[in-house]
Amino acid sequence: MSSVNIIGVDFSGAKPDRNTWLARGRLAGTTLRLEECRPVGREDLTQLLGALEGPVVAALDFPFGVPSAFVAAWAPGAKTMPDLWASAARTDLADFMVRRDEFVGGGPEPKRRGDLLFPECYSPLHKVNPNMVPMTFHGMQMLHRLWPQGWEVPPLERQGPGGRVLLEAMPGAALKAMGLPHKGYKNGRNALALRMEILTGLADHSGVPILGLADLRETCLQHHDALDSVVAAVTAVLWALDPAVFLHPCPTNSPQMAASRLEGWLYAPRPRRPVA
Repeated sequence: MSSVNIIGVDFSGAKPDRNTWLARGRLAGTTLRLEECRPVGREDLTQLLGALEGPVVAALDFPFGVPSAFVAAWAPGAKTMPDLWASAARTDLADFMVRRDEFVGGGPEPKRRGDLLFPECYSPLHKVNPNMVPMTFHGMQMLHRLWPQGWEVPPLERQGPGGRVLLEAMPGAALKAMGLPHKGYKNGRNALALRMEILTGLADHSGVPILGLADLRETCLQHHDALDSVVAAVTAVLWALDPAVFLHPCPTNSPQMAASRLEGWLYAPRPRRPVA
């Protein structure tokens, strides 16, 4: 396998645009060499991704779409995710929030079809800790700008020659599949110990040799967002090595596939170890 650019992103939709974290590295053979882990603004991230050349897999931690029931209320006529991204580009967050509030009312937020496979998932319309709505909205706006550049976005049909992949990922779901702590490592009395357990076991549990992780240890211990970006980068490596280890919508012409091409699909690896 040729060298592959690897990007892992813990994405933030917060108004103070300083909470998105980027982990960047390179996959040579089966080994990931991490080169940096740092906060990045959403505009800078969009430009960085747009400038990447050659084979690249970028695992991004935000929903690529919204539940189909909300699509009918917000963007009627949309058939696939790019239609949603275009709708997001034509509006602003305040209007999107109003549409979300009118749709949800006081009831529970619906989940996407694929999210039902992951009990730990929140709806992209969830508004209370974590506030998923701005993250989803700003993420869709970014995807609208990147999509015309020829990126592959599973499970959409491939455009162009391929080789540059944007993957919806969730670090918590990946950690759970690896048999590593996926709860409690962000906050709480045991958070620091759990982050250390993740860092210590990440290479072994993922099966990915990782160079440069020790240099990022203090950053990841101090910032759980940084750790999530590193886990997203390892998720990107697993995809680059073998997409078959992930849960996919299937079969091609099923209602599940049609829904996922509109709503988006969270790609998490199949469990490697028993999960307690």
